[in-house]
Amino acid sequence: MEPSCCWHKEQIGPEECPFIRDANADLLLNRKNRVLQYCLECPRFMEDVRRLRKDPDSLAEILPYLMEDLQELRIRNRLLNGQVEVRNREIKFLHEVSLVLQTSMDVDEVIAMALTAVTAGEGFGLNRAILLLVDKERQNLKGHFAVGPRRREDAARIWKELEEKNHSLRELAQTFFEMKMSAEKARFQDLLEKLSVPLSRSNHLFVRTLNEQKSSHVQDLYMEPDIDPGQVEALEVHEMILVPLISRNRRIGLLMADNIINGQPITTDDLHSLETFALPVSFAIERAALYERLQEELTKLTDANRRLKEQQEIILRMEKMALVGKITSNIAHSIRNPLTIIGGFARTLIKNTPPDDSKRHYIESIIGEAKRLEEVLQEVLNYSESLHPTFDLWDVNQLITGVYVALQDDFERNGMECRLDLDSTLPPVRLDYKKMTYCLRSIINNSLEAMPRGGTLEIRTLRSDDELLILLSDSGPGMGPETIKGITSPFFSTKDIGSGLGLSLCARILEGHGAGFTIRSTEGRGSTFQISLKLSMEEEQHGPLAGSGR
Repeated sequence: MEPSCCWHKEQIGPEECPFIRDANADLLLNRKNRVLQYCLECPRFMEDVRRLRKDPDSLAEILPYLMEDLQELRIRNRLLNGQVEVRNREIKFLHEVSLVLQTSMDVDEVIAMALTAVTAGEGFGLNRAILLLVDKERQNLKGHFAVGPRRREDAARIWKELEEKNHSLRELAQTFFEMKMSAEKARFQDLLEKLSVPLSRSNHLFVRTLNEQKSSHVQDLYMEPDIDPGQVEALEVHEMILVPLISRNRRIGLLMADNIINGQPITTDDLHSLETFALPVSFAIERAALYERLQEELTKLTDANRRLKEQQEIILRMEKMALVGKITSNIAHSIRNPLTIIGGFARTLIKNTPPDDSKRHYIESIIGEAKRLEEVLQEVLNYSESLHPTFDLWDVNQLITGVYVALQDDFERNGMECRLDLDSTLPPVRLDYKKMTYCLRSIINNSLEAMPRGGTLEIRTLRSDDELLILLSDSGPGMGPETIKGITSPFFSTKDIGSGLGLSLCARILEGHGAGFTIRSTEGRGSTFQISLKLSMEEEQHGPLAGSGR
């Protein structure tokens, strides 16, 4: 009997076996390997075996048994090889994921990697992953993030894009984190809001799964009694995996996954893989969240420490200024008494001195200088008293008008024109009337001294958002940057005679009011002094004041 298959030949030609391709041409010369790889599955070989079985004494009678067993072993071997390949891919995948999970301190980056791993083909390959997290107050299980297509057309586009770019899992997660995370969160926002549930609802499917710390493979969500119908409709799937995220018995959240697009059944291997994956994800999310809270607390402590140092500096400065104020006050009072006596005697002498007496000039000089010294002493006393202001609600327009009237003679004597532009709708402001009056007088006196041959001064009040502004603009010679910088320092003065305490004390007064004080000046074009007083809710409720009273 002539065999119909080429199994009995040591060497064959290419035309004798239709199964051997050019890539396996070496099998044409190797009978053993050819039989093991191809002949056992060749129909012509099986025909030869059936023909040999007609001889009852032939070994071919038991050959089918051996072939059947060999075929089963081959199938099993292929399955095992496939499983080994899958496990190798999973190990590689878990290694990639663990690098991010172990090193990242950014919650969003950890979540991006985790959910990309669940849905990517290089990972677990499920269609969609949804993450619910326990909120900071530990009151609610809130929808936090979701990854995957929402519709079939989205899936086709996404899968085509991934196939074209051929990214690794880590590259996919990084790209997603950097470029698409905010857009994806917005795309799933409505779904995430619907899936949120209070932790107090212990019978709810999501909360129960989290509390029991046991994964759940739901075959049909529509038949599940412990979930809201609206949530089922929003999810749009029957089958789903729910895996609790637990770290050291602390509830972190719930990981949900499904095959919303292709509808493929979820296997037990899928569930076990996600359960294994859930532990490092839980730990990574908790660690990143703790790090985020630590950074927030560190920022708060840093700010508190900065404010404490600022307060300490203020207290130290106030202590120094209080000491300076006490010393200057004692000195001023010690000088004031003899100075008053000198001035008083000089005024008494001049009354009895004829105009043509040669001594009258000297007496007038004594009176004038005594008066100037009294003014300096008054500034010193005001400087020491400015540390303890007395606040009440006052009409700023009334205050400015009072200062304007008191200085009318000075304006006329200097040939200065003073214009008022006051907003009548302004509310009252909490301030020390006496100190603020002195402050305004100091600024106006500064302008008077800067314009001995006359000029213009405009005083305006207006409101800007939550501030009341007082603007004093003169047409004087202006000041350079160095003068502006030093003008609010104690004892700084550009005058030949004088203490230079005026604007320094003004700055101190405004600092005590919590007000802003800025000076804008250009040499040859005049100066503008701006006082910015904060308006409080109490001041707003009083509304504008009419007339000139408080």
